[in-house]
Amino acid sequence: MPQKRRRRRRRSPREGPSRRRRGEVGASLSGSLVELESSSTTSSAPPSGSLDEPPARQSRYHEILASRLARLQLQAGVAVDSPNLPSDEIVQILARSNFYDDELRAALVEYQAHRFLSEPHGPDVGDTYFGEDLGDDITAEEFAKYSGQLKTRRPAEIDIKTGLNQEQLDSLLAKYKRYRFKAYLLLLGKPADELEEAALESKYPIELALENEFFSPCLHDSAFGWYFDSDLCLLANLSDYQRLVLPNSGRNEYEYDRWSQYKAFYNTPDADREYVLYWEKMVKEMKWLENHVLKDFLEWEPMRRKGLYQSIKIANGFTNIHLALACHGFEEYVWRTSLYRLFVEGLDRAFLEIWKRVNQAQMCFRDALQDVYNDNLVPHRQCTLKTELERPGGFLQLERQFRRCTEGISKELPDQRIQELIAQEINYKRALPKTYAQYARKKLQVAEVLGIIPRAEIPV
Repeated sequence: MPQKRRRRRRRSPREGPSRRRRGEVGASLSGSLVELESSSTTSSAPPSGSLDEPPARQSRYHEILASRLARLQLQAGVAVDSPNLPSDEIVQILARSNFYDDELRAALVEYQAHRFLSEPHGPDVGDTYFGEDLGDDITAEEFAKYSGQLKTRRPAEIDIKTGLNQEQLDSLLAKYKRYRFKAYLLLLGKPADELEEAALESKYPIELALENEFFSPCLHDSAFGWYFDSDLCLLANLSDYQRLVLPNSGRNEYEYDRWSQYKAFYNTPDADREYVLYWEKMVKEMKWLENHVLKDFLEWEPMRRKGLYQSIKIANGFTNIHLALACHGFEEYVWRTSLYRLFVEGLDRAFLEIWKRVNQAQMCFRDALQDVYNDNLVPHRQCTLKTELERPGGFLQLERQFRRCTEGISKELPDQRIQELIAQEINYKRALPKTYAQYARKKLQVAEVLGIIPRAEIPV
């Protein structure tokens, strides 16, 4: 193993939605506010400040949010007295990702900037990073041993032939409508302890919900970011959790690259929790692989093999991860990291440098873009900037992305915080297709909030 070398100290992010842990940049950067990433993601994390404690100064963000939730109540046709703003966690988990369009995202950024400027912050704490560490050297014999152990963990056969009778199906769909109604009440700010089954029946017009098509549990084109798949609801031997599905459309045409595969995994909550942990550990320990994914085949192939061997060893530390699932995770990590390096890496820095010239030096966008390109400030994105400079008929594509990702940012913020907010919006608005780790994490959170499964620690 090569000796570790100390490298320059880099400032760590203070707090906030764009905070990224070391080792997560390539793998979970496309997490958004709605899809908890960290991501995720990133990954994305919750917005700074809780909606449970709105600021004394009513923000534009809260006003727009309240207006949209009021429209949700009108759409549902079931009025609830004295609705409140729900917690940020509830909105992120239960609502569809396109609930946060450009207008609401810009208001959110403005609110986050205000919160940052109004709260005290201590000095930055630096993180010490080291040179490339290629991890363990695993022999072919060791790999065969680890693979053999994972092969013994074949998932239980799922009976996809035995169906429910009509009475059982009607009872199931009625139960799932109650979950929809509970989610609706949570989005209108009702506390979860009021929505236990007995309280739900006595306090709220559940009969109206059962008769209202808005609360159909199999409707995936709605305000909710989850549903119960109609085909899976016909099968007798699946759990409520296994019938729960996330929709595959949102800001982009598709959110999940392998949606049909994710849907057919039929994983249990325990398996999904372990998969998320496996993914996080793999991303952290195999950070070195990011430096090799874009190399030619002769250079890349031995690095890919080394990474695969390490991922199989990591998977052996989790009792619910079998060989096919471990290999799937490694393949997605490589694929996602490659896309990140090609299309996203360094864009936040490029937009920051353009933003400084536009807002501080009063340059037009084109001149600012040319200046950043000439100074070669972001080598990873030189090709992107050059393409825009050579584009005939103006610079609408990159300029439009730049405006959308910087709207609402205050000039009073420090550069580091500005770059964090820009990265947050890039992750949301230029999001890469999501992985199964993101799918599983969101599905676990939905199931926990609704009470389908008990709450447990989920990495974010």
